[in-house]
Amino acid sequence: MEGSVEVEAGDGTKRVFGPGDIMLAEDTTGQGHRSRYLSGNPRRSIFITLD
Repeated sequence: MEGSVEVEAGDGTKRVFGPGDIMLAEDTTGQGHRSRYLSGNPRRSIFITLD
């Protein structure tokens, strides 16, 4: 979409995502994730839940 984001998992692992990247978050219970945008522009993301 637009902008870059750094995502930190509960175990401290960090990864940077940019436009067109896909993240599958299967650990949706417990400690969770933290994120922060890296670019000067607002971040635009799409979140899709899977059943």
